[in-house]
Amino acid sequence: MIFHFTVLFWSIVFLLGLELVALNPIMPTWSWYIFAIAPLLIISFLASRRITKRATDAFLPGLLGFSAPMLLSLIDNTAEQQVFVVVSTLMYYFALLGMYRLRHAPEDQTAQSFLNTAAMAGLFFFYAGMYGFYLNFSFPLWGLMLLYFFGTILASYGTFIGIEREGARKKRLWFYGMLLGLLMSEMAWVMSFWPFGYLTAGALALIFLFMLWDISFDAFHRTLSLKKAVWRILFLLVLVGILLLSTPWRILV
Repeated sequence: MIFHFTVLFWSIVFLLGLELVALNPIMPTWSWYIFAIAPLLIISFLASRRITKRATDAFLPGLLGFSAPMLLSLIDNTAEQQVFVVVSTLMYYFALLGMYRLRHAPEDQTAQSFLNTAAMAGLFFFYAGMYGFYLNFSFPLWGLMLLYFFGTILASYGTFIGIEREGARKKRLWFYGMLLGLLMSEMAWVMSFWPFGYLTAGALALIFLFMLWDISFDAFHRTLSLKKAVWRILFLLVLVGILLLSTPWRILV
């Protein structure tokens, strides 16, 4: 089942919230971001409580609610803004639907795929939006690193939680999430020296995280092997090479 009325209702509420952000002519400032993000975070919390009865499930929808206005504010073209609003709403729907299905069937692989897809999109929005915020505003590097750290932890836990929901093994999920967050905060520091725009930086961060998340997933299930890890690293290097060859470079003066 890919349709659920409650999930659709909260997704439409999220879409309307993003439309208000897109139509708001105010120049992005700190107060503007608070005005834009706070309602979407509240919507995400209420939707998660309504659908799964667990506050921790609000992490992933909340990440989309936090990051989508950031990236939306960096898009100038009206048509592109509307495309972004639709894509963001679809990912929000996937996140809520994946959580709903996993609540009733923890072994549902399709639901886990929905959740993972929404997580990857949300993290791309987050990494690209926050890096764009860092480049365009007087935002400290340590603040960017902290946001990458906590954003990665919450999104990782939101996807890992479908693996194990109770028992001692659940504590390992937080450990893997914190480890990924630490590595991605270091990635933010490294990217600050690279001559790339925010979209390229977001894509690079996502590729790096995907490799780490995939390895962590296998490590959690104790199915990780050296051969698989090497192949994934090589695949990562190929993707990074293609991305760097096809992207414009910013000249740092």
